[in-house]
Amino acid sequence: MNETIHPNIASNAPWLPSDQRVQMPDATVLPVSETAAPQALGVLNNAVQGAHNTIDRIAESAAPAAQQLDDSVAAATEAMHAKTDQLRETRDEWTDGARTTVRNSPLVSVAVAFALGAVIARITR
Repeated sequence: MNETIHPNIASNAPWLPSDQRVQMPDATVLPVSETAAPQALGVLNNAVQGAHNTIDRIAESAAPAAQQLDDSVAAATEAMHAKTDQLRETRDEWTDGARTTVRNSPLVSVAVAFALGAVIARITR
């Protein structure tokens, strides 16, 4: 984005008028040692193989930690589901107990609700 434009330096840019375009030399005709390309290819292959080996070692060392994390998450999920089921059962027992109490003695239940409402109203004043 922050390119400097030099008006007196020509290039192969297609937006320049044809009289300002300069042909770049073909890279295939430049003098290059015949052993440079295979050596560069060998260096590149060694670098790629080294990177591949490094990634494999990192993956192998990370695999046990990932498995342990997976096991921990599975155990925590299982424990959370068990606790949720236990809390639902407790809620259902309390709800059934409250319904039974209200059905057995409705006047006492209304009196307790009235007293509790009065206490809460007094506290919030």
